[in-house]
Amino acid sequence: AGNKILLADGSISITVEEILSETELRGTVLNSKTLGQRKNCNLPGVRVDIPVLTEKDINDLQNFAAKHKMDFVAASFVQSKADVEFIRRVLDEAGGHHVKIISKIENLEGLKNFDDILEVTDGIMVARGDLGMEIPSEKVPVAQKMMITKCNIAGKPVICATQMLESMIDNPRPTRAEMTDVANAVYDGVDCVMLSGESANGNFPDTAVATMAAIVANAETGVDYYSQYAFIRYWATKAGSQAMSAAEAILASAASMAVGFTEDTTPEMGGAVRSQVRLESGTERQMGGIMRLESS
Repeated sequence: AGNKILLADGSISITVEEILSETELRGTVLNSKTLGQRKNCNLPGVRVDIPVLTEKDINDLQNFAAKHKMDFVAASFVQSKADVEFIRRVLDEAGGHHVKIISKIENLEGLKNFDDILEVTDGIMVARGDLGMEIPSEKVPVAQKMMITKCNIAGKPVICATQMLESMIDNPRPTRAEMTDVANAVYDGVDCVMLSGESANGNFPDTAVATMAAIVANAETGVDYYSQYAFIRYWATKAGSQAMSAAEAILASAASMAVGFTEDTTPEMGGAVRSQVRLESGTERQMGGIMRLESS
């Protein structure tokens, strides 16, 4: 008793007064709000001990996703590495080896085990709606940036979702804060932004999609890709202590990562940049070529 139950992304709050049985309780509804069908329910601070997949989920994965060769499946409320590994086994048993898994991080347990989850998943979704109910709302932006950064370093795709253009469910134009939220997700380094209610049951679904696309396209013109690349490269190679092979760089469509640049600032060199390349023939050579930086 005393805990809160949140419905529909927190739009309705209930204080638990008494536990009547394993399936019933008595509570006090703290505010008035229209409740639609099939809305989510959150228990902040409570670790929900239920399997990541129900019997219906398993059937859907094996007899629909795997059978029809889906590209991705998104798993809700992933809380551990074991959850992802279980989903992988379920898919593989039905021949769904090609189906990629997007793990939705929606509660505190998922955040606590994020590094382990990231190690085995194919991608991450920052599901801010449920996450904002499970942890203090002021911590959601910090969690978002942490997950996006770690995904960038790991080379795993990351999606930012929920309430990005929420007002467009009823209005033809988003608020300025929503526009900025979408743009900031791009600046943070997300690979994808996602609509939900705006396109699922909104009054302006096509306009919402076009608006988000326009915001993203314009935001990308302001991304400092050089700094972003330098940051990712620094941490992906553990501060330069691990050399990236040429084969790995080519496969990642980042051949420039196979070259390590160090700046020699001595007057004789005039700020030249010397390159070192690790070759995969079993030997390491230092390339003698020096590229001078022209100053205007």
